[in-house]
Amino acid sequence: MKPTTCLQHCIKGMGKPLFDFAESKEATKYIEVFKKMQFNRDNQIKELLIVYNSYHMVQGAIQVKGLPKTQDSVVRFMMSKDFDELHKEIAMTVEKNFPMLMSCLSRKDKRKLNALFE
Repeated sequence: MKPTTCLQHCIKGMGKPLFDFAESKEATKYIEVFKKMQFNRDNQIKELLIVYNSYHMVQGAIQVKGLPKTQDSVVRFMMSKDFDELHKEIAMTVEKNFPMLMSCLSRKDKRKLNALFE
């Protein structure tokens, strides 16, 4: 199996997977926080993309490390240096490639994404 780059992972998540995540209980909490903390729509969307990709990368990292899929394992991993590095890479990838990531969405999906923050 060929390794996936962070950018490839982010591109794969654009569209239905992103919206499925955005409708989850976890994501709706984040969206409400982003509405209050970020006043710029692009920054709100970037934060959602970072959280979404971090969430899935954490799940993958836990699986690769052979850790049990428990809340405790997730929390321990998120407090690790490995997570810090992973999160920084995702944040940098989203920031540097935001226009290209948004170009992966249809007009309808862009409107739907904007509507999440209204």
